[in-house]
Amino acid sequence: MNIALFTSNHLRHKYFAAEIAKQLSLKLIVSEEKNNAIQEISTYNEAERELLENHFQKRQASEEQFFGEYQNFPSAIAIEKMEFGTINSQNTLNLLKIHKIDCVLLFGTSIIKADILQKYPDKVINLHLGLSPYYKGSGTNFFPIVNNEFECIGATIHLAIKSVDAGAILHQFRPDNIQDSDDLHAIGNKTIQMAGKIYPKIVQHYLLGKITLQAQNEVEGSKIYRLKDFTPDTIRTANKIIINGGVAEYLENKNQRMASKPIVSNCNE
Repeated sequence: MNIALFTSNHLRHKYFAAEIAKQLSLKLIVSEEKNNAIQEISTYNEAERELLENHFQKRQASEEQFFGEYQNFPSAIAIEKMEFGTINSQNTLNLLKIHKIDCVLLFGTSIIKADILQKYPDKVINLHLGLSPYYKGSGTNFFPIVNNEFECIGATIHLAIKSVDAGAILHQFRPDNIQDSDDLHAIGNKTIQMAGKIYPKIVQHYLLGKITLQAQNEVEGSKIYRLKDFTPDTIRTANKIIINGGVAEYLENKNQRMASKPIVSNCNE
């Protein structure tokens, strides 16, 4: 079955593409430019700008540490670069037809709209960083730290449908190698690192009919965050929780805390 991957162009996305190519018949990569609105800092005062710049610099350094060897997408695979917000164009539909794509995988792109979803019913699969429905929207592995809910950090593999982050779940997981010395960037990158190994296996099992889908239901206390909620204050809060031993506290009560937020598991890894 021919696979297309819609993703962005950062190191973590190139790592992800490499892992997909190892296990699946990856024929096309559509690389969409990232929305840089989150890094717009001109409206803040000098101290806040310094804090934000430091945050983004540390994020980049952590990504280099985890994924620095992946400077390019896998060779011998067709790559189409697109500007942010253009991934739902007729050009994309033409590319899918040219490369005889049977299934579309998503990681870190704009919202996929009806034309593509209707062309591939139940064959557009998204990797949502975060455990849905507990956290939806933006920063879904950042705001669990802000709220000291480390048990809600992880990823959700689900079908893409018209409603954002609402499709039936194939599998969810939490990173299993978090240490109390990790900062918030390392925690996020460990989740992505684990996703690269698990995601293609789950897709393969699903395409072979070995996955039982589970509908997403709203749960009490579920949270939705937007880009505007990411502020210097939330960065300070997240860092303070980690500095004050939030990770160690979670690890001490890990089983109990995970049990309070059950997830969908269709993989023993």
